[in-house]
Parts: sequence; structure tokens; C-alpha cells
Amino acid sequence: MQNDNNLKSATNSLSLFLLGTLLALTLADGAAAEQASPDIGDISINELMQMEVSSASRKSESLSDTAAAAFIISQDDIRRSGATSIPEALRLAPGIEVAQINANSWAITSRGFNGRYANKLLVLMDGRTVYTPLFSGVFWNLQDTLMEDIERIEVIRGPGAVMWGANAVNGVINIITKKAKDTQGDLFVAGGGNQEQGFAGYRHGGQIGNDGNYRVYAKTFEREAFVTPSGQRQHDDWRSVQGGFRVDDRISSNHRFTVQGDVYRKKVGNTVQPLTISAPFNTAFNVDDQADGANLISRWAGSLSDGSEFVLQGYYDRVDFTAQALSDSQDMFDIDFQHRLHPDPSHDLMWGVNYRFIHSTTVNSSAIAFTPNSLGYHQGGAFVQDDITLIDHTLRLTLGSKIEESHFGHTQVQPNARLLWTPNSTHSVWASVSRASRIPSRGEAQSSIALGTANTALLPVPIQIMALPNPNLKAEKVFSAEIGYRTQWSERFSTDVTAFSNHYTDLILLSRGDLSIQTAPTFSVTQPLMWTNLTREITTRGIEVSADWNVLDWMRFTGNYSHLKIEKPYDPNNPDLAGLSPRHRGMLRWQVDVNAQTHLDMTMRHVGRLNAVNQSVPAYTTFDARLAYEPIAGMEWSLVAQNIFAPRHLEFRDSAAVSLTDFTTEVPRSIYGKFSWSF
Repeated sequence: MQNDNNLKSATNSLSLFLLGTLLALTLADGAAAEQASPDIGDISINELMQMEVSSASRKSESLSDTAAAAFIISQDDIRRSGATSIPEALRLAPGIEVAQINANSWAITSRGFNGRYANKLLVLMDGRTVYTPLFSGVFWNLQDTLMEDIERIEVIRGPGAVMWGANAVNGVINIITKKAKDTQGDLFVAGGGNQEQGFAGYRHGGQIGNDGNYRVYAKTFEREAFVTPSGQRQHDDWRSVQGGFRVDDRISSNHRFTVQGDVYRKKVGNTVQPLTISAPFNTAFNVDDQADGANLISRWAGSLSDGSEFVLQGYYDRVDFTAQALSDSQDMFDIDFQHRLHPDPSHDLMWGVNYRFIHSTTVNSSAIAFTPNSLGYHQGGAFVQDDITLIDHTLRLTLGSKIEESHFGHTQVQPNARLLWTPNSTHSVWASVSRASRIPSRGEAQSSIALGTANTALLPVPIQIMALPNPNLKAEKVFSAEIGYRTQWSERFSTDVTAFSNHYTDLILLSRGDLSIQTAPTFSVTQPLMWTNLTREITTRGIEVSADWNVLDWMRFTGNYSHLKIEKPYDPNNPDLAGLSPRHRGMLRWQVDVNAQTHLDMTMRHVGRLNAVNQSVPAYTTFDARLAYEPIAGMEWSLVAQNIFAPRHLEFRDSAAVSLTDFTTEVPRSIYGKFSWSF
């Protein structure tokens, strides 16, 4: 308690210091401030609108020419936000729901249906999918790299199935790292605080011959555990060691080659239940889960004599996950080819094929069991898309479709049509209609999961709740209609507005079955829950707004607001879908360059309440601040305070912990310092 009071006093003092600094800046002479060498002014609004986007259509195009709800989180945004992990950086994007469950787990999605294993958002790292086919969704505590090596994070809200295939239902996130030539020399980072107990990273980059470059890196960190609403420390600490490399080389004037890879070991604390129908029933105990993994990517990009371009990419990804409830070894091999050609000046045609092989072997337990425990399976597909110029520099029509065959989802056809109207260089209006699918996971089709036990006065023993597999599941489908307006009102102010309406069919949900009673060898009662396709349509509608305003060369405001409404017919046998995502979310950032060496960043976020049955979470508002000082070029000292407004707050109540309220953890107030030196 004394430590918490000391922390509260320190953060309150920091808040007063930051607010005092702001007041001094506001009263200072503006002309004198503008004479400083600004950091904010280095990037104009026009340059932001022309930033490269490649995830929407698999080719480089400017943000203003992208017929999709695209948003770019730049390296400068990541650095100045104080984010130390990829999930924290994603909080900057509109339409992306980021809720921290505990010290090592997040629930992240786009446009609704959030959860620990949210399954309608496809996530890529340099073109390598990190969406797991075991349970669907992303294990966010396994996704990491040196944050300083991220060039940008491209966030595409809305379906992206034509380019990326099944599971790109509500959006695509592509984490793109810097080219090796942009990371030459050495970089050292280190720091720590009350939650970020300690972290360090080192990178070295150099040249290979006349046209090649390389880099190698290593990083490690340890994060402190969170606490319950009653103040009890949980067993959810997080430790990581990771390293990797990248080599870029130019084979000839028209051909480029890249190879990169990572290797890591993660250890996360976890509190689990035995989940059995014998004593001690729901008594929890602490364990450490461990994951070891490695990946290797190679990419060959080139131009042919006819002016067409191609990219051939292959990767291998292996993960060994060891946990009390389930251990899994997964190998994934993926190869992808795309070809872009120009049959005439008005057509920009692209086609491609891909193949993926996945092999998974599980070690079953009384809590989770897969049948069979070992499986190798295939999936593949082909796509074609044509950008048709109807009026030069003014009107463009995009038509495309992807056909995909998978082991669990069978054959899926996923078309789209997009129209982009750019009446001038500062205004663009776009609209799209598309269809995308989410294929069933191996867990839904082949696993039996003990979800917990429930006591009743009518029976002498607890009722065991079991989720049962369904090998006959159909793929989830969405039909999406979107419209957007992106404009640069002046050299200093721009806005981006998107409205959407999504219509989902065949959603995969747990449906309650009849009680099963067994008398031999012992008396037991089971409540089965079966994965089934929902027969009713679910509709979501929403609007997403973002704005960027460079008030002065030394002051910048950015903000966004998202509104989401999920319409659901009442069904007592299905979860309360509407409550898994907040209706309102907003963020406001204020960035100030005090002078050429000192930078101040503040971020305020508001998230509306969650109303799901047994998972209610109140609305909350948080405030983060970062103060950085650069004594010499390439060296920076920074101090970051997060969640200043309250000692701790709840962001998400994990459904796996509904029966045990003590499992609910709250995100605490934290402070950490960081030193970065590039030389």
C-alpha cells in the first residue's frame, strides 16, 4: 500500500510538471518557439497524405489514392507515443479495439466481436501471417520485434480477402519493418520502471558488397504482474528474449532479394483452474507457460522485360507452446506469388497464387483434447484484381476476386468492387462492396474444452461445462459496404471519415445442448456447448473519424473517434455479442516541441462501457504523457507515464475467468524511463 501511495504521489507530481510545462509553452512567445528546429514540422500534412500504403492492394500507392479505410502508424508515432509493444502502438489507430486483459494478454479486433482470440482480424509481419489456425486469432504475447526497427504499421479496416484470403474479415494489420539500408550503424536502448521492470535492445547494421545491407538485433524485457480489483498481485508476469536478422541485396538492376528471420523464447505467468468434476473443482493454481519459436522469410522481387513486376515470397514458421492445459508444436510453410502487368494504359492488372501447409501436434490434457492430436493439412488459393482507369486522375474502378480452398472451410469465393473519385489533389471519395470469409479453426472443429464447473442445489455434484467440436461447421461470411471521404483542407489540417455496414451470416458460436448424466463409473453431469453456425444474420454499422492538425510548426493535434452499433436478435442460447465491443471510443494526442532538444507528448483515450452478460466493464478514460530530451544527435532520454488518471482500471473481463472474479486484472498506473543511442 505504501508503494502504491508513493507511486500515486510521483505520478501526480509528474502530471503537475507536465501541465506546468504546457502552460509555459502556451504563454511563451510563438515566434521564438517557431525558430527552434522542430521535430513535428519535419512531416507536413501533404506528406502524410502521400505516405505509402501497400497492404490494401499489394502494391505501393499513396494514402490519398487508396480506396479503403487505411491508416498509417509511423515510426515517429510509435516513438513519441511511448509504446513498448505492438498492441500498445495499435491504440493509435481509429476503428481498432485494443483492450488489455492482463500483463501479457490483449483482446484486439476491428469493428467488433472482440475477445482474447478475436478471429476476424488478419495480422501480418512483413507479409508473414501471425494469425493462428489452432484457435483462430493472434497470440499477441508472441508477436514482437525491436520497436525502433518498425518503419510503419498499416491498418486496413474492412475486408481484405481478395488480397490476403480468408480471415481478413474486418481488417488487415501489416507490421512493416525498415529496410536494412535504413538501419545502418549501431543502436542501443535500455530502460525500466515499476511495470516495465527492465528492457534492453541492441542492433547493428552494415554493408555487404556494393549493393547489399544487413542488420542483426537482440532484445529482452521483463514485465511485472498486474493486480486484481482488491489489490492482490496476479501471476501474469511476462519475460522475453528475442533476436533476428535481415539481409537486403540487389541481384541486378531489376531484381532484389530479401531474407530475414527471428528466434524467440517467451515465458508468461498464468493462473489456471483444474476444470474437473472432482475436488478441488475450481481451485486455481499458478503456472508458467513457455513458447519457443522461429521464422524465416525470403522474398524475391523483380521486373520483367515486358514491364511487368513480380514478387515471390516463401516463409517457414515454427512455434512450440508448452502450457498446463495444452501443449502444441506447429509448423507452417507458405509460398506466395504475385504478378502485376499493364495490358494497356487504362488497366493495372494483378494476379497471384498461394499455397500453405500446416502441421500441428498437440499434447492433450483433461482440460483440452484434440482428436486427432496430430494433423497436417493444406490450403491454397488464387486471386485476380484489375484497377481500371475510367477518367484519368479522376475516377478509378477496382474489380477483383479470390477463390480459396481450405481443409476446414472448404471452397470460398471472395469478391470485391471499389470506386475511387479524386476531383482534385486534396479530396478523394471512395466506396466499396465486398465479401469475405472466416474459416473454422482446428479448435472449433476438433477440440473438446472443459470451460469450468457450476454448482446447483438440485444435484449432489458440480456440473461440468464442456465445449464440444463440430467437424461440419461452415465458414463465417460477411457482406460489407463502405464509403469514405479523405481530404486535406489546408497545408496543416486533414480529415478522414469512413462509414460502414457489415452483414454477417453463419457466425460460429457456442450453443447450449441438453444435460448429459452418467452413473458409471461415477455419477457425473455435463452441460455440453456445441460450436454451431448461427442461423440469423448479424448486422453492424459504424463510423470512424480521424483528424490531423499541425497548429504550428512546433505543435500538433491528432485525434480519432469510432462509433459501433451491433444489432442482434435476442437468443438466450448465444453470448451477448453486442457487449463485447464498446459503442464509443475516442483518442486525442497533443504533441509539442519545446525546443530543438525537448519534446512533449500527451495522449488521452476514452473507451465506452462493455455490457456483455457477466463481462460488464465500466467506461474509462486514460491519460499518458512522454517527455524526451536529446542532448546530442542520436541520443535521447525519455520519461513515460501511463494511465495517470487512476491507480488502475479494468479494460476487459476475459470470458475464461467469468466464474472466478479474482482472475479479473486491472491495468495499473506506470512510469518508466528509457535511454536510446544511435551511433
